Amino acid sequence: MASPELFCRIITPFAKRGELDEEALREFLQRFIKSKIGIYLGSAGSGESHALTPDELRRIYQIGVEECRGKIPVHANPPEQYSVRLTRDYIYQAIKAGVDMVSIYGLASRHGMKPTDEELALYFREVLAGIKHPISLAVHANIMGYMPKPAVVADACNRHYQVVALNLSHGSDGYFVQLKERLKRDIPIYVHFNGSLNKLTMGARGIFGTEANIIPKTQRGYIDAYKNRNFVQMGRFYEDVTRFNNHSSQWYPAVARSIKMAMKLFKLPGWEGGLREPYRMPPPAEYKKFVNGLLRLGIPEINQQARAVGLRIPK
Repeated sequence: MASPELFCRIITPFAKRGELDEEALREFLQRFIKSKIGIYLGSAGSGESHALTPDELRRIYQIGVEECRGKIPVHANPPEQYSVRLTRDYIYQAIKAGVDMVSIYGLASRHGMKPTDEELALYFREVLAGIKHPISLAVHANIMGYMPKPAVVADACNRHYQVVALNLSHGSDGYFVQLKERLKRDIPIYVHFNGSLNKLTMGARGIFGTEANIIPKTQRGYIDAYKNRNFVQMGRFYEDVTRFNNHSSQWYPAVARSIKMAMKLFKLPGWEGGLREPYRMPPPAEYKKFVNGLLRLGIPEINQQARAVGLRIPK
């Protein structure tokens, strides 16, 4: 069995006046290189790509490739689109920048428009026509607005050789099994952290998410413990990440809020710019609530970062 892999959908750092902070991005990328964690650039949630211009997204891809290629996997995760043309435009932009793989969602829904099985299959067929670059399909009900049937997703993978990976967000164990059973090629399936232990034991190739923006060593420890079959240690890491997610979830659904509050606390590269408009950083009272809760989680990596910037760990 191949060793499990780990990926992070990374944030986009902004400067004080709101522009893309290229130097901070280069510095922030070193966290993932040191922890040997693959990256997804320009995600719509943690990466705020819906608020980025095409030129900014192009620069993010270019910088990611310049800093990380050959050291860790460099993937693009363009925001979901509502047409074939726009999706293909984003795919080709990422390919031209030199990323290793492009991850795409299914057809986004809006105003109650949910594609039929036939429409979704046709969408994938038209989007992928003529594309020879490695592609991964991302299945995420919250983003797409619906959960496609396992048979439809598996059929798209079986039909299109460009698809070389699947990212399954929040799918049940039953969905995972149905999807795996219908794949006729060896296509690795990556899953979100929550519930990942079950899916790893059933053959998931690795995990992805956003937690490693703040606690990369903890997530790396979780995967390494699984690889080494040290399940006691793995349980400790799983508990730490779960505790971190439980606290951060109070500021969802926009995961970038909690990530950038933690970045501000630990003075991580690019923390000064905060969120990009039209969204704003939470008010001081909310920030204080977040900080107080975060520092009381008892996560070793959180405590280590806090001490590095001179913070006192509450007892």
